[in-house]
Amino acid sequence: MHKGIWRALVIVACIAGSITTAMAAMKINLRDGRTIDVPVNTEDIVSISFDQSAPPLTGNNTGITWNFESGDLRGWETTGNAFAYQPTYGDNPTARHRGQPSHHEGNYWIGGYEKRPTPNDPAGAVQGDGPQGTLVSQPFTIRTSSISFLIGGGCDINTERVEILVDGRVVQKATGKCTETMERVRLNVASYIGRSAQIRLVDISSGGWGHINFDDLRFE
Repeated sequence: MHKGIWRALVIVACIAGSITTAMAAMKINLRDGRTIDVPVNTEDIVSISFDQSAPPLTGNNTGITWNFESGDLRGWETTGNAFAYQPTYGDNPTARHRGQPSHHEGNYWIGGYEKRPTPNDPAGAVQGDGPQGTLVSQPFTIRTSSISFLIGGGCDINTERVEILVDGRVVQKATGKCTETMERVRLNVASYIGRSAQIRLVDISSGGWGHINFDDLRFE
């Protein structure tokens, strides 16, 4: 095994043609789950080299929306109905005169109390604290020592929280401060670099402050 191979790639040469054609399909398996097939003629190959200066894949390269600026929940799965109308467009708490601006980034964010998924929906509309559920990202590989995000909403970590899961186990979690205004928190994941992880938002309360706000996850 060549020690210089870029660790973000696993190269498997699969001979696909006959002896007369000497054709092969080089499969490049990326850490985000994609596989790229590159047809080559084995008679033309002299050597294979790898650009080790290229940046490794991080959670940013998985196709998961981390800031929700796509206006949808691509790369995430929901249970229950707490996140049925997400993401939220604009500063909906201010539109309903809450006195607690969301402080979100861009146009879209996760606002568990809100019900304004598009600019065409009524500003200030809400679904309230009643719905419960989870919002879980697709798996990604941790490549940085910390993960930060904006969080607000409920302040009971037993019922309203954001979790980092590694190999299916909760290793870090955070909750809000019982205000719609989000603040950035930073969680250390240095011990889990190279491991498979997911982000999970949890809302299992229908009482007061039974919702979670979330936005702009960053790998730092």
